[in-house]
Amino acid sequence: PDAVPPQEFNNALKAYTVIFEKYPDTLSAKRARIGMGALYLAKKENVKAREVFKKAIEFYPDDKAICIEARFAIAKSYENEDLWDNALIEYKGMIRDYPDTDMGLSLPVYIARHYEKEKDAIEADNAYREAIAHYKALAEKNPNTVLGYKAREFIVTCYLKKEDWEEAVNSMEKMVMDYPMARTVPASMRLVSDISINKLKDPGKAIEIFHKFLSTHPRHPAKEFIQKGL
Repeated sequence: PDAVPPQEFNNALKAYTVIFEKYPDTLSAKRARIGMGALYLAKKENVKAREVFKKAIEFYPDDKAICIEARFAIAKSYENEDLWDNALIEYKGMIRDYPDTDMGLSLPVYIARHYEKEKDAIEADNAYREAIAHYKALAEKNPNTVLGYKAREFIVTCYLKKEDWEEAVNSMEKMVMDYPMARTVPASMRLVSDISINKLKDPGKAIEIFHKFLSTHPRHPAKEFIQKGL
């Protein structure tokens, strides 16, 4: 993208400018501002990109989708400059402000994975611990909801990444018991079995969970599948 001829780059900027100046309150204008910021990011002009994205937030503060996209792009621009501390401030602000969105939910794990890529085991472990605490709080505050379920899934993800097999299994047990009609129950039960047998060397753990689930939900659609696991 940074090899885009200057004339084409300038033409694109002019086109975006016309859109958001002529039709300021339209969806096209919002996308034009985001598009302009993306152009600057592609050209590695990170400071200018941040200025554009901040303008988008300033002009459309009530448009959650635009604000999330702009704030994430601002954070990425800091990462492009190896300014992780600045990016982290942005990411944590999004976790705080948008906890019920897919982006807000994914960012705690994104942060932990950043430290993994940097081979910083201590910070990665700390980030996973912080993520787990965050997801548990979300799950407890939002029982029997899609948000609560997604938080439970992320808890499992964190324990799997940490290779904390016992807590991963315990978390999956909690998830299937709290959300028995989730479509992922069969896959969760299969994973419970695999981890119990291959990692914990305790197949009885899986059998106990299977029996507990079926005794609570004797007519569950996945009954036959689970019984085969027994």
